[in-house]
Amino acid sequence: MARNEADFHYRRPKADAARERRALLTGFGIAAIVTFAIVCGVLSVLHSNSTHENAVDSAQAAEPHAAAQATQSQQNVPEAKAPASADSSSLAWRDADFAVNPDRTDWNMKTNGKKTVYLTIDDGPSEKTQQVLDILDRYGCKATFFVVGHNEDYFPMIAEAYRRGHTIGMHTYTHDYAQVYSSPDAFFADLDAIGEVVKGQIGYVPCFIRFPGGSSNEISEQYCAGIMSELVGDVQARGYQYYDWNLSVGDGSEHTTEEIIGYGTEPVDDENIMLLCHDSATKQSTVDALPAIIEHYQSLGYTFEAIDRSSWVCHHGVNN
Repeated sequence: MARNEADFHYRRPKADAARERRALLTGFGIAAIVTFAIVCGVLSVLHSNSTHENAVDSAQAAEPHAAAQATQSQQNVPEAKAPASADSSSLAWRDADFAVNPDRTDWNMKTNGKKTVYLTIDDGPSEKTQQVLDILDRYGCKATFFVVGHNEDYFPMIAEAYRRGHTIGMHTYTHDYAQVYSSPDAFFADLDAIGEVVKGQIGYVPCFIRFPGGSSNEISEQYCAGIMSELVGDVQARGYQYYDWNLSVGDGSEHTTEEIIGYGTEPVDDENIMLLCHDSATKQSTVDALPAIIEHYQSLGYTFEAIDRSSWVCHHGVNN
């Protein structure tokens, strides 16, 4: 029994020592694990910071390149082309030269010796005028617009046509045969009315006019016998010049686009062609025909010019 107790007392210290060693080892293990975790965490933070710094450096380094690319890209984008227009000096010249002036009699009654089409467009402005202007711009052509007072909403198109380098002429305000041809006074009252409209748009009353129906019209006799014989002299005495035509696209009445092209490209012996067409809400066929007509004459070596004081003056024979 004493032996057993001795053995017991002998074994207990040994067991305690073993437990202490295990505890110590466990503590060392935990400390090592904690230390390892801390070291790993520190290394991870350091790596993250390094990666962030590298990313910032890369982004900063890329900024000048990106900016340069953006600048180059902007430089490579073509600028939108503005509609063809006359510069201010050209407009000022036309203002002074085209205004009605009874003292000016320097008209050219002969052709200019060049293959020239004077495209004249009556009865506008209208909702079709913008399309016409765009077509003329596309082909580098100038024209003359003999305007009336039917569509007040489109009066600003008169100024736009003038700004683009076209000539503005007058075709009376009402274009009403019964009214404009009832007497010479009635005619000039109507002409003065459209003159005020045009002046409000371009700053002056132009000298270029076209009689409704042309100077050769016979319908005027129904309202006032002999009025055309009187008016052709009176308008020139007041500083105006009137223009008829030697070729028409035939759109005074309803025709298809193909028919208008055919009429507008009929052979003419004259070097100068004063070509009549119309601008109104019902003239889409005329708009559609214009490109083919322009291409036809350009292929033959003609240029399209707006009327000015040096242009050939086309007159019909007077029938009333």
